[in-house]
Parts: sequence; C-alpha cells; structure tokens
Amino acid sequence: MRLTKLQIETVRNLVGAAMGEGSRIWLFGSRADDRRRGGDVDLYVEPERFPALLEEARCRGRLADELDLEVDLVVARPGFARPIDLIARATGVPL
Repeated sequence: MRLTKLQIETVRNLVGAAMGEGSRIWLFGSRADDRRRGGDVDLYVEPERFPALLEEARCRGRLADELDLEVDLVVARPGFARPIDLIARATGVPL
C-alpha cells in the first residue's frame, strides 16, 4: 500500500467526520499495489451514515486538498451491487 501513516490517518479522520466514525474504508487501484508508481487515491467507503451528495463532494475535495493528490471517492449505496463495489472490496486494502 502506498499511503503513509499520516495519509491514512487523514483519510480516516475526514471520512469519519463526513460519514461517521464507524465507516469502513478501502484503498484500491494503483495505490494499493506496492509494485506500481504514481496514480490517484481510489477510496471505497461503506458509510456509517449516508452523506448528502454535497457533503460527499466536500469530503472528496478535502481529501484531495489534504493529501495533495487526486482522489476518487466511491461510496457504497444500499441495495446496489455495482461492479466497482465488488472490485474495490475484492482488491482493496482496508484502512
């Protein structure tokens, strides 16, 4: 996994503030693979409480600002099993 301890703490804090401290978070994509270089931060979240769309966008923006990296934030939706949900859970690293 190519995130520092400080970056992981930042992700947990910002996602927790926006979606609840009990939210489950996975890092997936290129940053989850130590053999790869570069890339944005792909995060998959099963939120404790579901944020409004504006709150979700603000969280993504704050993550990008604090990490100084591009961030893709995928939030699970109840009752939907999108392909990205399955990929993120199967290949991701829990934070």
